[in-house]
Amino acid sequence: MRQELAENIYQQCPIIYRGRYLGPNKNLMCFGFECGSGWYDLILTLSVQIEKLTEKLRDERVEPDYLPMVTQVKEKYGGLRFYLTVSTNEMDELISKAEEDSLHICEECGAEGKLMAAYGRFLTTCCELHRIPGVPYSEADDEDE
Repeated sequence: MRQELAENIYQQCPIIYRGRYLGPNKNLMCFGFECGSGWYDLILTLSVQIEKLTEKLRDERVEPDYLPMVTQVKEKYGGLRFYLTVSTNEMDELISKAEEDSLHICEECGAEGKLMAAYGRFLTTCCELHRIPGVPYSEADDEDE
């Protein structure tokens, strides 16, 4: 993800991204968002929702060490993966929905995309425009993940 987009997410959600300066043995957000910029809107929306839920927990006097913190956001098997230190059921549902939605959004540009298998094995979610010329693609079933 482009750095300026990542910085905007960090600014809007300082509580849940507070661990991004920790080393990789504590928090993998030190590597940034390990996915394309096409998922920016999806990740921003999810992050803001989780930030608001985390603010509620903080207001209920949950100890800072027990508040949710994002530890990694990446692409895996063509879909979004979003990991927290701790979460509520509501947060888990939001994450599951965003991960499912990512399978229909081009990771590169944010247009409507499809989960595709490049060379029959490497999964990616992309639009027609962001398929690599000369690479054979086949539609992957969302269930194959």
